[in-house]
Amino acid sequence: MINTMDLTNKKILVVGASSETGEAIVNQLLGLSAFVVMLDHVEEKLVNIANKYNLNKLAFNCFNIYNNQEIEKGIKHLNTLYGPFDGLVFCGGKGGVRPLQLTKNSFIHDMMNDNLYSFVEIARCITKKGCFNNGGSIVAISSVSSIKGLKSKIAYSASKAALDASVRGMASELSDKKIRVNSILKGWVTSDMKLDFIQDNMELSKNEDFAKQILGVIEPNEIANTVCFLLSDLTKTITGTAILHDGGYSL
Repeated sequence: MINTMDLTNKKILVVGASSETGEAIVNQLLGLSAFVVMLDHVEEKLVNIANKYNLNKLAFNCFNIYNNQEIEKGIKHLNTLYGPFDGLVFCGGKGGVRPLQLTKNSFIHDMMNDNLYSFVEIARCITKKGCFNNGGSIVAISSVSSIKGLKSKIAYSASKAALDASVRGMASELSDKKIRVNSILKGWVTSDMKLDFIQDNMELSKNEDFAKQILGVIEPNEIANTVCFLLSDLTKTITGTAILHDGGYSL
């Protein structure tokens, strides 16, 4: 049987690989025969993931992916080590809930920096000449919060909506190189349920938000499947889209 999502000879950079969703993406990519480079700012977690697999098709590098003064140097180093990439997955970023009266400029800035600015800077650097192959694919993990009005998520929702808007602009600009750029608007994922800000959000909404996800909680490997689909040659004409993967939350 032919694997229609075969990623053999594809070199993929996964940013934010140390999260559970990031690791699930790495696992799926390896299963599809891609060469995967993990990138994050917590080296210990990357080492633990690398030791699980112990494969020559898996590598990792560590620098502060949220420090925009380090990114260009870091990406240049990766290209020196591994050559041009065929795919970029951005599953980094941060979450947080604060009511309007506590949503100060510094909180908004930090949210925008980690969810938008770092993504744009990484994409800018990796799509320079000789750094990213024509016909490649960029996938950013966004959130259904970008299109839903939710209590205490003003900054987070704004940062994800801005991420989706940047994807559309990049898709247009990079189309002459046949580079596709898309985002995935994910809903409640099992791995996220453990995070403090998710617990705070559930408490604030009295679990009403979670109940709106009519098909239930999403497993990280499902998000990974969607990522791999968008990275594969099956989707050569899908670009500039924000794909809903939200268990029906937005209905």
